Amino acid sequence: MSMEAAAAFCIVGCILALSFKQYERAQAALLSIGVCCIVCISALPELSRILDTARLICEEGALAPEYFRILCKAVGIAYITQLGTDLCRDCGESAIASAVELCGRVCLVSLSLPLFLTLARTVLEVMG
Repeated sequence: MSMEAAAAFCIVGCILALSFKQYERAQAALLSIGVCCIVCISALPELSRILDTARLICEEGALAPEYFRILCKAVGIAYITQLGTDLCRDCGESAIASAVELCGRVCLVSLSLPLFLTLARTVLEVMG
């Protein structure tokens, strides 16, 4: 799906969700989630191209594959966290949105622990 088509699809989805909100909030929330899923799925081919290019750059730059995987996972976690948070806030559930943000932060810290260990070992080797 092109960016223009995605934007038009999202605008129509927003207008429908706003009109549904007056009568049935649950239907509006489901419509919003559905529109988000369709747009995200339509972006997957572009994401594949981006990952292939990033992988090529990392190979040429001699970046370790495990660091590239960590970077890709971190970006994915950030996008999913942002989308989940926005959907929860749109439904008026700010407490759930905060829980999604917290979970995303914990996942990012957990994911980055191997990087912190490598950095700490390198600093200790240089110092000692």
